[in-house]
Amino acid sequence: MIRVLVVDDSATAREAISAMLKSDPDIQVIGEATDGLEAVRMAADLKPDAITMDINMPWMNGYEATKQIMLQNPTPIIVVTTVNHQEMVHHGLDILLVGALDIVQKPSSLSAQGFETIRTELVTKVKAVAQIKLVKSNL
Repeated sequence: MIRVLVVDDSATAREAISAMLKSDPDIQVIGEATDGLEAVRMAADLKPDAITMDINMPWMNGYEATKQIMLQNPTPIIVVTTVNHQEMVHHGLDILLVGALDIVQKPSSLSAQGFETIRTELVTKVKAVAQIKLVKSNL
């Protein structure tokens, strides 16, 4: 069973991401964080196999939360975001540089086809990154 922490400030997005992940019998959502500060704390407490991370959140954004998690409790992270293409190039590269492993675009509409496409991509990527064992750096 792959244990996943879902991080997003939007209750609707957390619910949709959790539903996508829970649709696969090999994935268990073990927690939901509403901001980066909560994500850092929950990552340390719950020790998930993978984390889905939003970028734009209050208190601590996804970039800073990813950086902190990688320093304290290295965990495979997939960014799930609605940022536009231009922002994705800038923020996406930054967040990959601090340790996130991949980026998935949130569906712009919750049509059945859009939901299924994103669900398949997200589940596949979570299963792939959960197999990666990260170690804490001594730097």
